[in-house]
Amino acid sequence: MLKNPGINLSLVCGLLLGLILFSAAAGQTKKTYELMYEDIQALKLQVQELTALLKKNQADLQELKDQVKLLGDLIRKTQAEQASLKDDFRNIPVQFQLLSSKLEEVQFQTAILNDILQAIQNLTPPARTDEKAARSGKPKTAGGEPQPAETRKPAVVNIPAQEMYNNAYGDYLKGNYSLAIDSFKLFLQQYPNTPLSDNALYWIGECYYSQEQYQEAVDAFNELLISYPAGDKVPAAYLKKGMSLVQLGRKDEALATFKLLTAKYPTQEEARLAQQRINELVNK
Repeated sequence: MLKNPGINLSLVCGLLLGLILFSAAAGQTKKTYELMYEDIQALKLQVQELTALLKKNQADLQELKDQVKLLGDLIRKTQAEQASLKDDFRNIPVQFQLLSSKLEEVQFQTAILNDILQAIQNLTPPARTDEKAARSGKPKTAGGEPQPAETRKPAVVNIPAQEMYNNAYGDYLKGNYSLAIDSFKLFLQQYPNTPLSDNALYWIGECYYSQEQYQEAVDAFNELLISYPAGDKVPAAYLKKGMSLVQLGRKDEALATFKLLTAKYPTQEEARLAQQRINELVNK
């Protein structure tokens, strides 16, 4: 038989309780380790992802640096080319620049001179009657002098200058342009040096212009510009001459005439109209 059974029972109970507590503690520690392992694995995955992202960002950054370098090289190259062009431009002789700027002016003056020369040729007087008689071999008198031909002098109609001018101008207003031209020419024959003489030439040009005889109009206006350079119809003659040249398709000469008008008479109404014509011709 066992001695002191009460003590032995208490000891056994205590050992059992200790084993139970130790088992519970061991199970809880194992679970904690498992959770920590899982957390560590998750952190490893996150580190790997961050590393991959960092490498990608570094690659993108390097690509941007390369693009910036290429752009910088391109800008420097462009600046160098621009500087070279400026240097080349500075090396152009001054004489060439002046010639280029005055080329248009020379063309304008040449066109004006051509028109004036043509007008002068049209104004060349015919051979005199005595020269024609000498060329034709008409009989001479005993003294060796050519025998004078019997000629009739045209009857001179003494009409006052203002009245003759008004009649011719009235024919122009009525649209009788051919009659007006003949009347104005007759007026100029009898009164070549009156204040109305340049007006008569101008209206002759207007009559030709109204009949679409543009070359004859140009000749009439040129005659006015040559014979009466200080007349009050000079600006209007330049304007209508330019318009006639436009109708003839001589654009460069028309531009020269309009520009000469605006330069010589900048305050006249005809200069404003000429500038409008210049703008129209340039924009065509």
